[in-house]
Amino acid sequence: MKKIILLLSFISVFNLSFVYSQAVNSPYPVIFIHGLNSDDLTWNTTLSQISSSWTMSSDHTLSAVMNARGGDTTNYIQDVIFPDRDVSGNYVNTISNSSVYAFNFGNFWNRNNSDPRIILYNSNTPGSNQSSSSQSSIYKQGYALKIFIDSVLRVTGASKVILCGHSMGGLAIREYLQRMENGIHKWWIDPLDLTNGHKVARVVTFGTPHLGTNVSSIPFTTIDFNSEAIRDMRYSFNSANAPYLFSNTENTVPSSYYNADINCNGIQSDTITGLSNNTAENTLMPLPQNITYTWITSNYLGLGTDLAVPLSRQWIYNGSVSSPAGISDTILTNKNHIQQTGDYKSIIRGLDEPDNLNYSYELSFGKTYAGYITLQSKGITSDTDFYNVKFNSGGKITFQLASVNAGVNGIAVLNSSGSVIVSKNISGTADSVSCYCNSGTYYFRVTGNSNQNTNFNSYRFTPSAIPSAGLNLTIAPEGLWNGIINISDTIKLYLKSNASPFFTVDSAIAFTDSSGNALVNFIHAVSGSYYLQVRHRNSIETWSSAPVNFTNGNTSVFDFTGSQSNAYGNNLVYKYGKWCIYAGDINQDGVIDASDISSVENDAVNGLSGYVQTDVTGDNFVDGSDLSLTDNNALTGVTSVTP
Repeated sequence: MKKIILLLSFISVFNLSFVYSQAVNSPYPVIFIHGLNSDDLTWNTTLSQISSSWTMSSDHTLSAVMNARGGDTTNYIQDVIFPDRDVSGNYVNTISNSSVYAFNFGNFWNRNNSDPRIILYNSNTPGSNQSSSSQSSIYKQGYALKIFIDSVLRVTGASKVILCGHSMGGLAIREYLQRMENGIHKWWIDPLDLTNGHKVARVVTFGTPHLGTNVSSIPFTTIDFNSEAIRDMRYSFNSANAPYLFSNTENTVPSSYYNADINCNGIQSDTITGLSNNTAENTLMPLPQNITYTWITSNYLGLGTDLAVPLSRQWIYNGSVSSPAGISDTILTNKNHIQQTGDYKSIIRGLDEPDNLNYSYELSFGKTYAGYITLQSKGITSDTDFYNVKFNSGGKITFQLASVNAGVNGIAVLNSSGSVIVSKNISGTADSVSCYCNSGTYYFRVTGNSNQNTNFNSYRFTPSAIPSAGLNLTIAPEGLWNGIINISDTIKLYLKSNASPFFTVDSAIAFTDSSGNALVNFIHAVSGSYYLQVRHRNSIETWSSAPVNFTNGNTSVFDFTGSQSNAYGNNLVYKYGKWCIYAGDINQDGVIDASDISSVENDAVNGLSGYVQTDVTGDNFVDGSDLSLTDNNALTGVTSVTP
């Protein structure tokens, strides 16, 4: 029956309703994880504020039970369950598409293996000398968090999430990110992806005992100081390192705690690798280096503590530098431990978008997002936020911004190397920048001043794209086609308007393969009909016989080699089964004549070699074969034929 509970736990997690909203999105879904002896309701003040900017569905909470097993609580798989109904028969854990989620494990259940039902917001235990769900081991919380992250990724289609944890919830985040067994990440969504398998973009913690707390009482709370969670959050037992945070054997855990099985495997004598070492994370299980971190700390009334965790233990650091170095920062507040989850201003500051394009948030075209201009660490008022988009086709990119008293003063589009393509200063409430781009990764930059956003208003923005019109071209320069292969070369293409004076609408450079094929994108052209003009370094200028239809986002097909009538004025020559563009216009004046012959002859006499204009046959030598081909076309009076 215990296996049935596990199966039900996974089924309920994946009972996800795909209800997509048109409201404003966060770049990645944000998951809030509560702390010791708490539940998701602790975030209500903050979620009420944030949901005015980021979509929060009514089904945004995933509720778990962490102490399901009776008798003992030393098997995390059987201890952690996600029943799909509550005791009244109402469905729970059917999360829908949202930008904001909250984890709730302050629950119990009906202890009915055949029909498991969750009892929400209940602190009961399965027996005496047992921990309540919200005071169960952090190891189990890491496992449960994995299930929640996976569920959110599935329902939203997002590539990553943002994690925000209060108190013990911050350690649950670190457990998920750091825990390794036999060199493999224990909880990651994809443990085989050593770089991005965690699926996390950013981490924020508030009042978290990163370096432990030995506090024996916390004001205004009811804590079981014999629980698994308290055991895990301590930094020492009788002057010895506490195993969960600072590495030691489970034997060092005093008998006053309900059990010593920190890694929840039924054995209480294992050696545990801790999350921390001295004042930083344990380098044997380091935090990922492709995530940004903010450690929010608090010095309540100048007491050097938030009344639950000493200030010096609310963050990880080396010397005076927060750890991991270069990708983490700190925010100092004055809230006590209980007040912290309602301090939405500090939390929004912690959630601030990356100021480094290497950690920029990935966006999708056509969706509207919200971001914040916030005060930075050390009182810096200027704020820069970076986002990125992947443009697969090339074309026109537009970044549309709406900012009402949100502190924005500039927007820009940057290329993949970080160079600005286009930028604009913002003085009104709405503006945009646009640019034409080839396929690739591009960055959006938003700058602002937090002094002009004291009410923590969000700015809203929409990236959009008009994909380029594509062309699948087949062409054969006469000199490069030998009946077996078409020597690859560069072709210049121009889209010409379909009426006189046939002005140039767009251009592109193509590189043909051995079959004479090339795929080209015209990034400036809008949908319409255009003549296709072809230029090759030593061939005659050639036009399509009629305008070709192009549609943004689609690829047109044109084959010069299939029929003489495909070229304007039938200006093609038949060679080895293909219609080719005439070779020999060395000086590109539209006529193959004596001047072209002279150029080839001189270079042939001088034995010129390499990639040169007069090498009509493409064999990297200028010789009699090049001269013969040019001479023959000059004798027949080959010229360009255009509309």
